[in-house]
Order: sequence, then structure tokens, then C-alpha cells
Amino acid sequence: MKSTSTAPAAKILPFFPSALPDETISSRVSRYHIRRGQLTNNSTYTELFGLAPFSLTPLVQPHLDKLALRLPGSPVDNLRDLQNDSTLLPLFRRFFGTHLAKRKTIGNEITSVELPRRLVGGSRLTHLCPECLVDDDKVHGCRYIHRSHQIPGVTSCWKHGRLLMDRCPACRQPFSQPGQLILSAWIGCDCGHDLAHAKSEETAPTETELAFARFAKALIDAAPAHMTPNQLVQLYRSRSIEIGFRQGSDRLKRTALFASIEEFFGPAVLSKMDPAYSKCKTSGWFHVLQTSLTMEAPLYRHLLFSFYLFREADVFLARIEELVESERIKSLRDFAGSTLADNNEEKTEADELIEELIGSATRLGYVPQQLWHHNVSKMKRLVKLVPDAYEQIEARLQEAAAKKKQLATRRLNTKTRDDALDPSWATGIEASAATIYHKEQRPFRVTMNQLVKAATGSPKGMRLPTAERTPLARAAADANAESIWHFYARRMLWTLQSLNAPDTPPHAIIKLAQLEVNKAREILKYFSNFRRCGGPSIKEINQILAAHGIGRTWAGPCPEKTFYKTGRAYKLRTARRGPVGGRAGDWESPR
Repeated sequence: MKSTSTAPAAKILPFFPSALPDETISSRVSRYHIRRGQLTNNSTYTELFGLAPFSLTPLVQPHLDKLALRLPGSPVDNLRDLQNDSTLLPLFRRFFGTHLAKRKTIGNEITSVELPRRLVGGSRLTHLCPECLVDDDKVHGCRYIHRSHQIPGVTSCWKHGRLLMDRCPACRQPFSQPGQLILSAWIGCDCGHDLAHAKSEETAPTETELAFARFAKALIDAAPAHMTPNQLVQLYRSRSIEIGFRQGSDRLKRTALFASIEEFFGPAVLSKMDPAYSKCKTSGWFHVLQTSLTMEAPLYRHLLFSFYLFREADVFLARIEELVESERIKSLRDFAGSTLADNNEEKTEADELIEELIGSATRLGYVPQQLWHHNVSKMKRLVKLVPDAYEQIEARLQEAAAKKKQLATRRLNTKTRDDALDPSWATGIEASAATIYHKEQRPFRVTMNQLVKAATGSPKGMRLPTAERTPLARAAADANAESIWHFYARRMLWTLQSLNAPDTPPHAIIKLAQLEVNKAREILKYFSNFRRCGGPSIKEINQILAAHGIGRTWAGPCPEKTFYKTGRAYKLRTARRGPVGGRAGDWESPR
């Protein structure tokens, strides 16, 4: 499809370095900057992208479509080559599928540009292996930054078995800085240290770290085989069951599985590979096993989980191919065999009659003998086809009655147990709330989940209390979980008490409090007369809140005021980056 844009064509670059094996796009841009003899970063970014300097350290770099316009040949093919050869997009595509593509105009062509919807788990760091720098100089005539070293979770070089560096070993300056090209690999650090001659670390990577690095390298080099989120979850679950974590008929022993993962990697190594685990945030670890949340899990989580389950990249890739091929064959059979199934009449007339009669008996409460009174004609037709049909119906109805009685007994036992544990669970939640709200530490938002997690006395199998099963515990959790405004008040009072200088400006206070700016301004204005400095005290904060009549469900100092939402719920207020009320980048102005 051709575009009708009349914008002038982008100027073709005099040259641009070809991709060396396993080289990142940031490395190619830096090599261009050095060979071109550019004096400033701005001039290089302007020539390549027509933009001011931006970060080249994300997992999948933005604005590559603008660079593709400045290279000889088809911009669409150029963009595809840049993303496949010099970014981590192939790794995203393997775990998140291809449904994240969006239509975009590139040059005079409209194509689908694949970009991950949510880049979770990346860092602003660039990792280097000193021995790779030396080898690259010998083999290729120049040093460069390797793509496989930037894979989230990878801590060592797959080739040399050496821990990767993300900063100068002499002065500790990170290799990558915001809005700056990464030139340390070629010209050394600003302190004069040559990174290629960095001394070996005192500690060597573990065998697990090395195996994981080789596993990730093999995945990014392998031929693509796209899976849907459903297929990926199916593969994870089937493999987990194979290695012994089945619970019941089709459930997984998640607690045991996570404990085994911790034991396999070790807490120290897992903290290095998984930033969330290092902060004790493990509640979302098994989002990889939920179809609706699979894409929310960070890339390093998928890599860690697949490595633990399969250990070898060849085994993992072979299972992917088997699954994709079996699903393809199944879909073809389903499509081709639908009419054959109708012609062969898999469900015979007798089967249909039995199901219909059992349905009537269950719905109306008949015993088998009553079917001869209320459904005479159908029963006559049925016994001619199946002489022992009456015995089959009787057995099916008895089995259904037994299951119904068993379910009723189970529900009664569950209710009795819940009624007995409800008061103690409510007391436990109240106690956990008292402990959390009076703990002398920087306030964090107290949610129902945190209260319940810290409490004792929960019934087996219940993660959160419900009004139907445990009304007392639910009421206690609702009463003690704080509103966003109550949390903002506690955090702001703590920050004001912690100040070193009473005349600290408001914007600095808000930054120290780490709260959303607009709501924080209202809270700061509300507590404008509160004393500053003197040291934080939770006891004093609770007294101030009580004196102001601020309860845990406080609606804030200005409940009538509407605030714009932050994060992924944010909607644009101007048309500068897209349609008002939409998301940034959903629309591009015509060229």
C-alpha cells in the first residue's frame, strides 16, 4: 500500500557500519560517530535520526524507522534488518508473539512495525566483556558491544565465562549515560582506563550463570518459531507437570515449584538476575503461567522460568516446534473434519435420547421409573435401540445424586470451618494492622493484601476474605486498608519531619516524598502549618491524623477535584503527541 505523503525524502547517509556478529544498534551508532569524526553527540543523532539525543540502551530501541529511511534500499527491509540483527526484538517475539505489531508509515510504504507493548525488566546499563573486546579487535579489526551481553538476567559472558562489567573498574563510572553515546569500548573511560585490559574479577560466575548465558544466546540466535500466549502457558504447565509439580488433576504445586527454583539458582544469583526478587517482590512471579498476564511478565522472568524447566536451549526450541506443529495440524483437522463428523453421526440417536431423558429427570427431580410415565414414547424408542438403557439411566442418576450429596456435605463442612475461623482471622487482621501502622519506618501504602498476608488464622485455600464466606474478616480488612489519600498524608508528614532544612522548597519535598505531583501539592498545602525537621515519628503522625479527623478511608482535602491518572492509565491532555484522551503515539500527524 502506497502513501500519498508529499514530504521530502530523507537524505541517504554516506555510509553506515554493517552489523558485526551479535552487535547492538548502539554499538553501530557509536562506531559511525567515531569513523565519521563527529565532534558532538547532537550532530550524530541529527544525521542518523533527525532527533535530539535519546537513550540507546532500552531492550528494543525506538526511532529505528527514522534511521531506516536514511539507509539505501527499502526502508521497510532496512527496519526489519535493524530490529532482527541489532536489537533484542527476536527474543521478545519468541515469548510475546507477533500480535504487538502496529501500522506505521515508513517512507512511501505502510507496514506493520513490531514493538513490545510493555518493556519490563530492562535497565539503563550497558554490559561489556573485556576479553570479547580483545578478541573482536583481533578477528574483526574493531571492538564492539555484544547484543547477547545485554539480555536481561545475563550476568556473564557465554564465550569466556567471565562476569560482565557495567562500569569502569577503576573509577566506577557507568558505561552508559542518559542521552550519551557509549564510547567506552573504543576510547576507554574518562579516567584513562582501557577496558580491554581490565583485570579479572576476584569472584567467578557460577555454573548456573554460565549455563543461563549460553541458553539466552542460543535463543536469540535460533530461527523464529512464534507462539501465542496460550501455547506458551500450555508449554510451561506441561513441562512443570512432567518434572513432578502436579497437584490434583491439572493444577500445579506453585509453592513447591518456586522453592525448587530458588534452590536451583540460589538466592544470591537469583537476586542478580531478577531485580524484583532482590526487592522481595515475588507475588507476580507466576504471571508467566496466566494467559491474561503472560505479556505483563518481564522478559528476564520468562528466560529464568524456561531455563529452569528445560535447562538446554535445544530441548526448549524442539518442544516449541512440536507444540506449534501439533496445533497447526489440529486446526487443519478440525477444519477439514467438521463435515465428516456430521456425516458419521458420532453422537447416535440413542446417545441423544439418553442425554435428553437424564436432563429431564435431573431438572424435574424424576426417578428413572417416572420417565416411563412422563416420557413414554421416548423411552420406547430408546429401549428398542439400547435394551439396557433403563439401567444406564439409573446408574447415571445415582452417580449424579451421590456427587450432589458429596458437594453439599463439602460446602457444609467448609461453611462450618469458615464460621469457626472468621472471628480469629478478623482478630489477626486487626493485629497486623496495628503492627504495620505503628511501625517506626517510612510509610508505605497498606493494602488489603498486605494486611491479610501478615495476619494469622486464615482458612485453608482462601487468599483474601470475602463477604460471603468470612464477613468479619472482610469487614476488618476493608476497615484497615488505607485510601490513597490517607497514605499520601502519612508519607508527606514523615517527609516533613525528616527534612534537614525547614525552608526546603515544595518541589524538593515532593521529590523526596516520591508521590504523584498534583496530589502531593494538595497534601502539602493541607499540612502547610505542620512543623518541619526534628526527626520522623510514626506515633506523632498518628496523633496528628487523629486530631485532624483523618481516618483510613479519608477522601482527601479536595474530594470534589479530579486528577489526571498516571502510569498506563494516563490520557493525553493536548494533541501534541496524539489525540486528546488517547495514548501517546497512537496517531502521527501527516508528513
